[in-house]
Order: sequence, then structure tokens, then C-alpha cells
Amino acid sequence: MKDHRDLFELEEVSRQLYRKMSVAWNKFDEKGMTSAQGFVLEKLESEGPLKVSQMAEAMCYTAGAITSLADKLLSAGYVERERDDEDRRVVYLRITEEGRKMLGTIREQRKTNIKTFFGNLSDEDVHHLIRIYKEILAHSEKKA
Repeated sequence: MKDHRDLFELEEVSRQLYRKMSVAWNKFDEKGMTSAQGFVLEKLESEGPLKVSQMAEAMCYTAGAITSLADKLLSAGYVERERDDEDRRVVYLRITEEGRKMLGTIREQRKTNIKTFFGNLSDEDVHHLIRIYKEILAHSEKKA
């Protein structure tokens, strides 16, 4: 692409969309749950107990940030810490039954947000966006 004006416009439109999606998520105020906390619950439910370091890597967060998120989820009763039987220094995060209930509420909110932002797109457009975003991510990981 010789003229980068289109790329600047793409970047600006992407930022606007991300901001609007963030605002939509932040309107969901179910017991102070954040999108990052919701992602932690999603990950724990789908993959089972994970170490803080594994969760940090999956979310591109620091271990300290995950510990902070986990502390809030712990105090709400949505996750619990579990020590490894073989190495007591290793601690896993595990979703609780209360966490699964909250995850159901979160998923309903996600469906609403997805419908709001992407519901009018054709299946073909959705598939194109998925492919494009995956390509951007793959390229950005090579550069990092």
C-alpha cells in the first residue's frame, strides 16, 4: 500500500470500535466484574486449573496483574487457589461453582455485545474479519 492514509484511517476506526466495545462491557456491572476477570473465568473453565504464570502468558499480562485479578475473584468466591501435591510452591487457580454461575451471566452479556457490534455482518464478512485479525496478530508476534 503506497498511501498510508488508509492505514491511519483503519487504525483510527479500530480504536473507535475498541473504545465502544469497552464502554459496552463496562456498562455491564455485575458485582464489579471486569472483562479481564471474565476472561480469567473463561480460561479456567475451558482449560481447567492453571498457574498464574500460564494465565499471565495467555492474557499477555504480568504475573502480578493476574495475581491482583485472582485476588478479587478469590474474595468474590469465583476462584480458589489449589497447591500442587508434588510441589507445594506451585499454586493453581481453579474456577468454583459460583464462578461458573457468574460465567453464565458474563456469556449472556457477551452475546448481547457481540450481537450489537457484529450481528449485522454477513457470515462471509465475519470470516474475513477473523482471517484478517489472525493475520495481523501472527505478523505482530513475529515482529515482537
